[in-house]
Amino acid sequence: MIGVTMAGPCDMTVIYLLGGTILSLAGKADPADSAALLRTAGIHLDGPVTVRPFRSVGSQNLTLADLRALAADITLRHAEGVRAFVVAQGTDTMEESSFLLSLLVPTTATIIMTGSMRTADAPGAEGPGNLRDALIAARSLAGHRPGVLVAVAGELHDARLVRKMDSGRIAAFGSPGWGPVGSIITGRVRLAMTPLPAPGPYQWPADRAALRVGLLTVAMDADPLCVQPYADAAWDGLVVEAMGSGHVPQALAAPLAAIAATKPVLLVSRCPQGDTDAHGTYQGDGTAAWLIANGLIDAGSLDGRKARLLLTVLLGAGRDVRAELAGWAGMGVV
Repeated sequence: MIGVTMAGPCDMTVIYLLGGTILSLAGKADPADSAALLRTAGIHLDGPVTVRPFRSVGSQNLTLADLRALAADITLRHAEGVRAFVVAQGTDTMEESSFLLSLLVPTTATIIMTGSMRTADAPGAEGPGNLRDALIAARSLAGHRPGVLVAVAGELHDARLVRKMDSGRIAAFGSPGWGPVGSIITGRVRLAMTPLPAPGPYQWPADRAALRVGLLTVAMDADPLCVQPYADAAWDGLVVEAMGSGHVPQALAAPLAAIAATKPVLLVSRCPQGDTDAHGTYQGDGTAAWLIANGLIDAGSLDGRKARLLLTVLLGAGRDVRAELAGWAGMGVV
Protein backbone atom coordinates (compact mmCIF):
# COMPACT_ATOMS: atom_id res chain seq x y z
CA MET A 1 0.00 0.00 0.00
CA ILE A 2 1.13 3.55 -0.78
CA GLY A 3 1.25 5.81 2.27
CA VAL A 4 2.95 6.71 5.54
CA THR A 5 1.54 7.99 8.79
CA MET A 6 2.98 11.51 9.14
CA ALA A 7 3.22 14.21 6.47
CA GLY A 8 3.43 17.97 6.05
CA PRO A 9 2.04 19.92 3.05
CA CYS A 10 5.21 19.43 1.01
CA ASP A 11 4.85 15.65 1.38
CA MET A 12 1.15 15.62 0.56
CA THR A 13 -0.37 14.56 -2.75
CA VAL A 14 -3.88 15.68 -3.63
CA ILE A 15 -5.89 13.38 -5.90
CA TYR A 16 -8.85 14.95 -7.70
CA LEU A 17 -11.57 12.65 -9.04
CA LEU A 18 -13.55 14.12 -11.94
CA GLY A 19 -15.34 11.00 -13.19
CA GLY A 20 -14.98 9.29 -16.56
CA THR A 21 -14.38 5.69 -17.57
CA ILE A 22 -11.95 5.08 -14.71
CA LEU A 23 -14.93 5.54 -12.35
CA SER A 24 -17.64 4.04 -14.57
CA LEU A 25 -19.47 0.72 -14.76
CA ALA A 26 -20.33 -0.79 -18.14
CA GLY A 27 -23.90 0.01 -19.21
CA LYS A 28 -24.73 1.86 -15.99
CA ALA A 29 -25.24 5.53 -15.22
CA ASP A 30 -24.17 5.28 -11.58
CA PRO A 31 -20.43 5.70 -10.93
CA ALA A 32 -18.18 2.98 -9.60
CA ASP A 33 -17.02 2.94 -5.99
CA SER A 34 -14.09 5.35 -5.78
CA ALA A 35 -12.91 3.74 -2.51
CA ALA A 36 -12.60 0.41 -4.31
CA LEU A 37 -10.57 2.07 -7.06
CA LEU A 38 -8.17 3.49 -4.48
CA ARG A 39 -7.85 0.16 -2.66
CA THR A 40 -7.13 -1.71 -5.89
CA ALA A 41 -4.51 0.91 -6.76
CA GLY A 42 -2.86 0.29 -3.38
CA ILE A 43 -3.69 3.78 -2.11
CA HIS A 44 -4.94 4.36 1.43
CA LEU A 45 -5.72 7.57 3.24
CA ASP A 46 -3.63 6.96 6.36
CA GLY A 47 -0.63 8.43 4.56
CA PRO A 48 0.13 11.67 2.72
CA VAL A 49 -2.80 11.46 0.30
CA THR A 50 -5.91 13.62 0.18
CA VAL A 51 -8.69 12.56 -2.21
CA ARG A 52 -11.13 15.16 -3.49
CA PRO A 53 -14.23 13.97 -5.43
CA PHE A 54 -14.35 17.16 -7.50
CA ARG A 55 -16.80 16.26 -10.29
CA SER A 56 -18.60 13.13 -11.44
CA VAL A 57 -19.12 13.50 -15.19
CA GLY A 58 -17.90 12.01 -18.42
CA SER A 59 -15.09 14.17 -19.72
CA GLN A 60 -17.14 15.13 -22.78
CA ASN A 61 -19.28 17.13 -20.34
CA LEU A 62 -16.44 18.92 -18.56
CA THR A 63 -16.57 22.68 -19.06
CA LEU A 64 -14.05 25.49 -18.99
CA ALA A 65 -15.70 26.58 -15.74
CA ASP A 66 -14.98 23.15 -14.21
CA LEU A 67 -11.31 23.35 -15.16
CA ARG A 68 -11.00 26.94 -13.99
CA ALA A 69 -12.40 25.88 -10.61
CA LEU A 70 -9.96 22.96 -10.48
CA ALA A 71 -7.05 25.25 -11.37
CA ALA A 72 -8.10 27.65 -8.62
CA ASP A 73 -8.20 24.84 -6.05
CA ILE A 74 -4.79 23.54 -7.13
CA THR A 75 -3.37 27.06 -6.93
CA LEU A 76 -4.75 27.50 -3.41
CA ARG A 77 -3.35 24.20 -2.16
CA HIS A 78 -0.04 24.86 -3.88
CA ALA A 79 0.18 28.16 -1.98
CA GLU A 80 -0.27 26.13 1.21
CA GLY A 81 2.80 24.05 0.32
CA VAL A 82 1.42 21.09 -1.67
CA ARG A 83 3.58 20.37 -4.70
CA ALA A 84 2.17 17.09 -6.12
CA PHE A 85 -1.28 16.63 -7.66
CA VAL A 86 -3.08 13.84 -9.51
CA VAL A 87 -6.21 14.36 -11.60
CA ALA A 88 -8.30 11.34 -12.67
CA GLN A 89 -10.82 12.03 -15.41
CA GLY A 90 -12.24 10.65 -18.65
CA THR A 91 -9.86 10.30 -21.55
CA ASP A 92 -11.97 11.96 -24.25
CA THR A 93 -10.87 15.49 -23.37
CA MET A 94 -7.76 14.80 -21.29
CA GLU A 95 -5.47 16.30 -23.93
CA GLU A 96 -7.47 19.53 -23.65
CA SER A 97 -7.93 19.68 -19.88
CA SER A 98 -4.25 18.92 -19.25
CA PHE A 99 -3.22 21.75 -21.58
CA LEU A 100 -5.76 24.15 -20.07
CA LEU A 101 -4.46 23.44 -16.57
CA SER A 102 -0.91 24.07 -17.79
CA LEU A 103 -2.03 27.57 -18.83
CA LEU A 104 -3.61 28.40 -15.47
CA VAL A 105 -1.71 26.72 -12.60
CA PRO A 106 1.59 27.77 -11.00
CA THR A 107 4.61 26.66 -13.00
CA THR A 108 6.16 25.05 -9.92
CA ALA A 109 3.30 22.56 -9.38
CA THR A 110 3.61 18.96 -10.62
CA ILE A 111 0.28 17.67 -11.96
CA ILE A 112 -0.23 14.17 -13.36
CA MET A 113 -3.42 13.46 -15.29
CA THR A 114 -4.69 9.93 -15.74
CA GLY A 115 -7.74 7.87 -16.62
CA SER A 116 -8.59 4.58 -18.27
CA MET A 117 -10.02 3.12 -21.45
CA ARG A 118 -11.79 0.22 -19.70
CA THR A 119 -14.56 0.59 -17.17
CA ALA A 120 -13.92 -0.25 -13.53
CA ASP A 121 -15.79 -3.57 -13.81
CA ALA A 122 -14.16 -4.71 -17.06
CA PRO A 123 -11.79 -7.70 -17.07
CA GLY A 124 -8.27 -6.32 -17.05
CA ALA A 125 -9.38 -2.82 -16.09
CA GLU A 126 -6.25 -0.67 -16.21
CA GLY A 127 -7.58 2.25 -14.18
CA PRO A 128 -6.04 1.24 -10.83
CA GLY A 129 -2.63 0.70 -12.41
CA ASN A 130 -2.76 4.05 -14.19
CA LEU A 131 -3.80 5.79 -10.98
CA ARG A 132 -0.97 4.15 -9.04
CA ASP A 133 1.52 5.15 -11.76
CA ALA A 134 0.22 8.71 -11.66
CA LEU A 135 0.68 8.91 -7.91
CA ILE A 136 4.20 7.50 -8.15
CA ALA A 137 5.04 10.02 -10.89
CA ALA A 138 3.56 12.95 -8.98
CA ARG A 139 5.61 12.10 -5.88
CA SER A 140 8.80 11.36 -7.77
CA LEU A 141 8.71 14.47 -9.93
CA ALA A 142 7.43 17.02 -7.40
CA GLY A 143 10.14 19.60 -6.91
CA HIS A 144 12.15 18.18 -9.83
CA ARG A 145 9.97 18.28 -12.94
CA PRO A 146 7.07 20.72 -12.55
CA GLY A 147 4.33 21.02 -15.14
CA VAL A 148 1.38 18.95 -16.34
CA LEU A 149 1.87 15.41 -17.65
CA VAL A 150 -0.49 12.64 -18.75
CA ALA A 151 0.24 9.17 -17.34
CA VAL A 152 -1.40 6.33 -19.27
CA ALA A 153 -0.21 2.79 -20.08
CA GLY A 154 3.14 3.31 -18.36
CA GLU A 155 3.99 6.41 -20.40
CA LEU A 156 4.28 10.09 -19.51
CA HIS A 157 3.27 12.69 -22.09
CA ASP A 158 3.68 16.45 -21.92
CA ALA A 159 0.42 18.40 -21.89
CA ARG A 160 1.49 20.58 -24.81
CA LEU A 161 2.30 17.60 -27.04
CA VAL A 162 -0.14 14.85 -26.05
CA ARG A 163 -3.10 13.76 -28.14
CA LYS A 164 -5.62 10.96 -27.84
CA MET A 165 -4.71 8.80 -30.81
CA ASP A 166 -7.15 5.90 -30.51
CA SER A 167 -10.76 5.61 -29.39
CA GLY A 168 -10.46 2.15 -27.87
CA ARG A 169 -6.95 0.82 -27.23
CA ILE A 170 -5.48 0.97 -23.73
CA ALA A 171 -2.40 2.76 -25.07
CA ALA A 172 -4.60 5.47 -26.53
CA PHE A 173 -2.29 8.47 -26.08
CA GLY A 174 0.70 9.63 -28.03
CA SER A 175 2.77 12.74 -28.73
CA PRO A 176 3.09 12.90 -32.54
CA GLY A 177 6.58 13.74 -33.68
CA TRP A 178 8.00 13.53 -30.16
CA GLY A 179 6.89 10.47 -28.25
CA PRO A 180 6.53 10.19 -24.47
CA VAL A 181 8.72 12.36 -22.27
CA GLY A 182 9.10 9.51 -19.80
CA SER A 183 7.84 6.22 -18.44
CA ILE A 184 6.83 4.49 -15.20
CA ILE A 185 8.18 0.95 -15.05
CA THR A 186 8.08 -1.27 -11.95
CA GLY A 187 7.38 1.75 -9.80
CA ARG A 188 10.27 3.84 -11.11
CA VAL A 189 10.00 7.02 -13.17
CA ARG A 190 12.42 7.63 -16.02
CA LEU A 191 12.44 10.91 -17.96
CA ALA A 192 13.63 10.95 -21.55
CA MET A 193 13.29 14.69 -22.24
CA THR A 194 11.96 17.94 -20.87
CA PRO A 195 10.16 20.20 -23.37
CA LEU A 196 10.95 23.90 -23.47
CA PRO A 197 9.06 25.95 -20.89
CA ALA A 198 6.00 27.60 -22.40
CA PRO A 199 4.79 31.17 -21.76
CA GLY A 200 2.34 31.63 -18.90
CA PRO A 201 0.67 30.89 -16.58
CA TYR A 202 -2.10 33.38 -17.23
CA GLN A 203 -4.28 35.10 -14.66
CA TRP A 204 -7.90 34.67 -15.78
CA PRO A 205 -10.05 36.57 -13.22
CA ALA A 206 -12.78 34.44 -11.69
CA ASP A 207 -15.42 37.07 -12.42
CA ARG A 208 -14.60 37.18 -16.15
CA ALA A 209 -16.68 34.74 -18.18
CA ALA A 210 -15.30 32.59 -20.97
CA LEU A 211 -15.46 34.19 -24.39
CA ARG A 212 -16.68 32.40 -27.49
CA VAL A 213 -13.88 31.01 -29.64
CA GLY A 214 -14.71 28.88 -32.66
CA LEU A 215 -12.73 26.08 -34.29
CA LEU A 216 -12.93 25.56 -38.06
CA THR A 217 -11.28 22.56 -39.71
CA VAL A 218 -10.77 23.17 -43.42
CA ALA A 219 -11.47 20.38 -45.92
CA MET A 220 -10.90 20.08 -49.66
CA ASP A 221 -13.18 22.33 -51.70
CA ALA A 222 -14.65 23.82 -48.51
CA ASP A 223 -17.54 26.19 -49.17
CA PRO A 224 -17.05 29.83 -48.08
CA LEU A 225 -20.42 29.46 -46.35
CA CYS A 226 -18.65 27.47 -43.58
CA VAL A 227 -16.65 30.59 -42.69
CA GLN A 228 -19.57 33.01 -42.66
CA PRO A 229 -21.00 32.21 -39.17
CA TYR A 230 -17.74 33.30 -37.50
CA ALA A 231 -18.12 36.83 -38.87
CA ASP A 232 -20.97 37.27 -36.36
CA ALA A 233 -20.06 39.58 -33.47
CA ALA A 234 -21.16 36.85 -31.03
CA TRP A 235 -17.84 35.12 -31.76
CA ASP A 236 -14.84 36.64 -29.99
CA GLY A 237 -12.18 34.68 -31.86
CA LEU A 238 -11.54 31.80 -34.24
CA VAL A 239 -8.96 29.08 -34.80
CA VAL A 240 -8.51 27.79 -38.35
CA GLU A 241 -7.13 24.28 -38.76
CA ALA A 242 -5.82 24.61 -42.29
CA MET A 243 -4.45 22.04 -44.71
CA GLY A 244 -0.82 20.99 -44.75
CA SER A 245 1.43 23.75 -43.49
CA GLY A 246 -1.41 26.23 -43.17
CA HIS A 247 -3.21 26.56 -46.51
CA VAL A 248 -6.90 27.00 -47.35
CA PRO A 249 -8.77 26.98 -50.67
CA GLN A 250 -8.52 30.35 -52.39
CA ALA A 251 -12.27 30.86 -52.00
CA LEU A 252 -11.85 30.98 -48.21
CA ALA A 253 -8.92 33.40 -48.19
CA ALA A 254 -10.75 36.73 -48.44
CA PRO A 255 -13.57 35.77 -46.01
CA LEU A 256 -11.03 34.69 -43.39
CA ALA A 257 -9.00 37.87 -43.83
CA ALA A 258 -12.18 39.90 -43.38
CA ILE A 259 -12.90 38.15 -40.08
CA ALA A 260 -9.29 38.59 -38.95
CA ALA A 261 -9.75 42.34 -39.38
CA THR A 262 -12.41 42.27 -36.64
CA LYS A 263 -11.21 39.65 -34.12
CA PRO A 264 -8.23 37.36 -33.42
CA VAL A 265 -8.01 34.45 -35.86
CA LEU A 266 -5.28 31.85 -35.22
CA LEU A 267 -3.80 29.68 -37.95
CA VAL A 268 -2.66 26.10 -37.30
CA SER A 269 -2.26 22.92 -39.33
CA ARG A 270 -4.78 20.11 -39.24
CA CYS A 271 -1.85 17.64 -39.50
CA PRO A 272 -0.96 15.72 -36.31
CA GLN A 273 2.54 17.21 -36.32
CA GLY A 274 4.50 19.99 -37.92
CA ASP A 275 4.38 23.79 -38.15
CA THR A 276 2.70 26.34 -40.35
CA ASP A 277 4.70 27.78 -43.24
CA ALA A 278 4.94 31.30 -41.89
CA HIS A 279 8.10 32.07 -43.90
CA GLY A 280 6.46 31.78 -47.29
CA THR A 281 7.76 28.69 -49.05
CA TYR A 282 4.40 28.80 -50.82
CA GLN A 283 2.88 32.03 -52.12
CA GLY A 284 -0.56 33.04 -53.39
CA ASP A 285 -4.06 33.57 -52.08
CA GLY A 286 -4.92 31.13 -49.32
CA THR A 287 -1.36 30.04 -48.51
CA ALA A 288 -0.11 30.34 -44.94
CA ALA A 289 2.10 33.29 -45.89
CA TRP A 290 -0.84 35.12 -47.50
CA LEU A 291 -3.17 34.43 -44.56
CA ILE A 292 -0.60 35.65 -42.01
CA ALA A 293 0.17 38.74 -44.11
CA ASN A 294 -3.57 39.45 -44.18
CA GLY A 295 -4.20 39.35 -40.46
CA LEU A 296 -4.31 35.73 -39.30
CA ILE A 297 -2.01 34.94 -36.37
CA ASP A 298 0.50 32.11 -36.61
CA ALA A 299 0.04 29.59 -33.77
CA GLY A 300 2.98 27.40 -34.75
CA SER A 301 2.78 23.71 -33.96
CA LEU A 302 -0.24 23.83 -31.64
CA ASP A 303 -3.19 21.73 -32.75
CA GLY A 304 -6.57 23.36 -33.20
CA ARG A 305 -8.14 22.24 -29.92
CA LYS A 306 -5.24 23.53 -27.84
CA ALA A 307 -4.97 26.72 -29.86
CA ARG A 308 -8.66 27.34 -29.15
CA LEU A 309 -8.05 26.96 -25.41
CA LEU A 310 -5.00 29.21 -25.52
CA LEU A 311 -6.90 31.93 -27.38
CA THR A 312 -9.81 31.65 -24.93
CA VAL A 313 -7.46 32.01 -21.94
CA LEU A 314 -5.58 34.95 -23.50
CA LEU A 315 -8.83 36.78 -24.16
CA GLY A 316 -10.09 36.00 -20.66
CA ALA A 317 -6.82 37.23 -19.16
CA GLY A 318 -6.90 40.41 -21.24
CA ARG A 319 -3.53 39.69 -22.87
CA ASP A 320 -2.19 40.95 -26.20
CA VAL A 321 -2.99 37.92 -28.35
CA ARG A 322 -0.59 38.69 -31.19
CA ALA A 323 2.31 39.34 -28.83
CA GLU A 324 1.67 36.19 -26.79
CA LEU A 325 1.31 34.00 -29.88
CA ALA A 326 4.69 35.20 -31.15
CA GLY A 327 6.18 33.41 -28.14
CA TRP A 328 4.21 30.23 -28.74
CA ALA A 329 4.86 30.09 -32.49
CA GLY A 330 8.57 30.77 -32.02
CA MET A 331 9.09 28.18 -29.31
CA GLY A 332 12.24 26.19 -30.08
CA VAL A 333 13.03 28.10 -33.27
CA VAL A 334 16.69 29.11 -33.63
